[in-house]
Amino acid sequence: GKCGGYESDIAAGMLWAAGIAVPGAAANPTPAKVLNLSLGGSGTCSALYTDIVGQVNARGAVIVASAGNGTGLAVSEPANCEGVIGVAGLRHAGSKVGYSDIGPEVSISAPAGNCVNTGSTEPCLYPILTTSNSGAFNPVAGAGGAIYTDAFNATLGTSFSAPLVAGTAALMLSVR
Repeated sequence: GKCGGYESDIAAGMLWAAGIAVPGAAANPTPAKVLNLSLGGSGTCSALYTDIVGQVNARGAVIVASAGNGTGLAVSEPANCEGVIGVAGLRHAGSKVGYSDIGPEVSISAPAGNCVNTGSTEPCLYPILTTSNSGAFNPVAGAGGAIYTDAFNATLGTSFSAPLVAGTAALMLSVR
């Protein structure tokens, strides 16, 4: 959900996306080759994620995950799990953005947005421009919920870096 979720749901989603049976869910007829996880927890890689990542990797799928936005702290779970491509965030100039987590688990970095030299009423200078939904806790249905982010409604973070890497990996796989 927008404000959090259960690890069991994430695990079931990862399995289902990779074409692995999930009790109570219909079989996935078109398994993914690349999974993007723009999310993170804290601590070392848990036994749950170690197991799920192993199963997904065994199916030949690539997992890409956000390193985290803890201002230079250790890479968050699941990006710190073996078999996952951990993605840190870059600022507009190409160096690591200050809020991105970092560590040996980072495989690659990608743009994450950077609001520098801004006050509370000034625009963000380098946001990630994307689409979103205006709902605070649940999505607002239809066109009324669709919004674009901009310098005043800014989006930032390694959750935006990871899909750039996942998309690139998917394009690379499609060439094969």
